[in-house]
Amino acid sequence: MSKPTGGAVSLEQERFDQTLQALADVDACRVIDHQAVQAWADSLGTEPPLPTPYFQYTR
Repeated sequence: MSKPTGGAVSLEQERFDQTLQALADVDACRVIDHQAVQAWADSLGTEPPLPTPYFQYTR
C-alpha cells in the first residue's frame, strides 16, 4: 500500500483542522439547530426560500 502524495496529505490535514475547529465550535456552544437547518434545506428551490440559519448560543 502506498502512502498518500502531497495533495492527499494536504487534504487530510485540512479535514483534520476543520474537524478540530468544528469541535471547538461545539465546545463554545456555536451550533445551529438541526430542525432549523432541515427546514432551510427543505425550502431550497421554493420562492422565497427560508433565510440561512445561524448559530445561537445554547447555554
